[in-house]
Amino acid sequence: MVDEPVVLLVDDDPHVLSALRRGLRREKVTIQTARNAREALERLAEGTIALVISDYCMPGMSGVELLTMIRSDWPSTKRMLLSGWTDEIPAAELNAADLFGMLSKPWDDMELRTTLRRAVGLAND
Repeated sequence: MVDEPVVLLVDDDPHVLSALRRGLRREKVTIQTARNAREALERLAEGTIALVISDYCMPGMSGVELLTMIRSDWPSTKRMLLSGWTDEIPAAELNAADLFGMLSKPWDDMELRTTLRRAVGLAND
């Protein structure tokens, strides 16, 4: 039996985490969540994460800062940014994070699922 890819959702808003979970509930992935960058880094240290989808605007450390750190320390982990502020993020920051993709809030569940499947190597069924 092959283990499901692990996807880590990072957002300081519990309602957003719940909505993302609901949108991905039928996908063949294991979902983990973190409410901030510190929790996300703890999850990454515990085991292999295939994909991290992080909010941009969080207290303590922005999503781009988190994803840039993940790029450095866990280079095989794919990184996606979820933000309502996509037009205001400096291109240099986005380039440093080397993102697999970026989704705007509010997101489209179909686009979320399609992008997730591509990121973790699942067929688009």
